[in-house]
Amino acid sequence: MLHNFKSSLIHEREQAERADRFYHDVLKATDIKRYNSDSEADMAMQKQDVDVQLTVNETVFRVSEKFRDKDYGDLYVEVFSKYPHTPGWMHTGSPNAILYFTPESVYWITHKSLSTFCLEVLFPLIPTKWYEELFQSHKTIVSKRILFNKKFIRINLIQAHNKDGASWETIGVSAPFSFFEENGVKIKRFPAIT
Repeated sequence: MLHNFKSSLIHEREQAERADRFYHDVLKATDIKRYNSDSEADMAMQKQDVDVQLTVNETVFRVSEKFRDKDYGDLYVEVFSKYPHTPGWMHTGSPNAILYFTPESVYWITHKSLSTFCLEVLFPLIPTKWYEELFQSHKTIVSKRILFNKKFIRINLIQAHNKDGASWETIGVSAPFSFFEENGVKIKRFPAIT
């Protein structure tokens, strides 16, 4: 399946109103500042994977927003923005939190705990040849099993075939939310606002 980058960006920006309602109504944010104007300053924030800045209880949070049209019960983490040479947002991002929006739920994921687990534990367990095999196969998703703490855990390697004039492949990994939580990733779930 071909992933149209511009269409995806438009869809993400359309979700901003829904996200802002969640920030106001649920998190009680007193200030919301979006970085989506395509200005030089906003693009600098986007390159750090920061979409919005929130003030909640007088604390400022830099937030990366992720939107999914369905809740698969798993967390997707980008490993390669452009395979094989450009690292994904897990490597390059600097938000305080990732807010993961699905139709039924919103997940607040503490970036530092996710980053530490992915970069120090999860990613080193994934053989680099698996990424190359996925890339060469042109498949969208491949399920694999990794040995973790003496038991096998199922993960998915997911490849998006992007086109925006040029073509490139984005590759990431997904695993159940419970797997991340059991390994120190701080995740808080909220009901979504419709």
